[in-house]
Amino acid sequence: MKLVSKPILLFLSAFFLLTLLFVNPLYAAKKFSLSPKVGLQVAVVFELYELGKSSQALAKISKIRPRSAFDKAYIQRFKGNLFWEAGEEKKALQALEIAVAENALADKEQQQSQRMLADLYLNQKQTVNAIKLYKQLIVSQPSEDLYKHLAITYYQQKSWLKLVDATHNAIKLSREFNQSVHILQLSALYELKDYKRASQTLLKLTKQDPIAKRWWMQLASTYRLLKQDKKALATYELAYQQGFISSSSEIKQLASFRAALGAPYQAALLLESAINNQQVSANAKSYKMLAMFWQVAREHDKAQQYWGKSAVLSGNTLHYLTQVQLLHLLGRYDKMLTVLAMIKPDSITLQGKVALTQVQALFELKKYQQAKRIANAYVDNPSCKKRALQWVRLLETRTQNQFSG
Repeated sequence: MKLVSKPILLFLSAFFLLTLLFVNPLYAAKKFSLSPKVGLQVAVVFELYELGKSSQALAKISKIRPRSAFDKAYIQRFKGNLFWEAGEEKKALQALEIAVAENALADKEQQQSQRMLADLYLNQKQTVNAIKLYKQLIVSQPSEDLYKHLAITYYQQKSWLKLVDATHNAIKLSREFNQSVHILQLSALYELKDYKRASQTLLKLTKQDPIAKRWWMQLASTYRLLKQDKKALATYELAYQQGFISSSSEIKQLASFRAALGAPYQAALLLESAINNQQVSANAKSYKMLAMFWQVAREHDKAQQYWGKSAVLSGNTLHYLTQVQLLHLLGRYDKMLTVLAMIKPDSITLQGKVALTQVQALFELKKYQQAKRIANAYVDNPSCKKRALQWVRLLETRTQNQFSG
């Protein structure tokens, strides 16, 4: 954090000239002027500084021995600036502490010195001292920036409730939307698990910075934490329309959310399009998810196609069997047999299940003799013995009727 800049040092030069040359009657009346001897010494220091010889200026000013309170405060304030410019923050802090403690500067310069010191305390993580000074300054002249820096100090302390109060006051005093203050507020509200107020802050951020993806995604996630699923989905949809949802995981998340809230058809359309556009990998997991969406949407033909694709890539027998079940619902018995022939069951239980499913398909095709042979072959399989015997009896009856007919 950059605390003191060239403009402040230029202000010092103006202030220096006024006090050194005694041209300001008000300052003179209040003794806000350098003594003649110190004034001449400071003039040399300032000249060195103006020539870009900051280290020499610092060495020179360190040799000055001021006596009056104003001289001491002025010299220490000048030293603080020079130390800061030299990157020696701790020494700058020490010098400004002395300057402020003298309480001899004019009100405006005293407040500026206090502010510089407070910012240095903040930089050095001396939060107790920083808070004390910021509060003093706020009493005399409250501002958005002071409350913001107070909030940053509370952030260092992890004092979340106090941080929220500070940002609230900063926002009240702000003339324009201050994003950094709202982000500070948001971080504290998350720490407090105050998701309701966090969502309100996020709404402001999405309104003021609508092209920032992270606010939309955080807002949707926050609505989910609040169990306001309809608002969460609406936010995801807005983010999708603006092109913020583009990664594979984000698309799958949106599709899953659509399906969970009763729109499986729209979920399937989204995921299918993303797979076709190569935004989502065409792998077994993606096809399985898509198959499930189409199945819940009662689009059985599409569902069976994607269960089949998932099965081919994964070799998962259960995916093949789910495809077969859907083909049975569609009355596509020949295709059932084709898919069943692709299965390589690795257990007795699965072997029995596949075999009896073949029996079922053959039965529907009225191929009773072929179905009966398969059923007979599995009457000794412990996993499907009872069901196989039921099929044998039924097929014997059908076979007899077929021949008698």
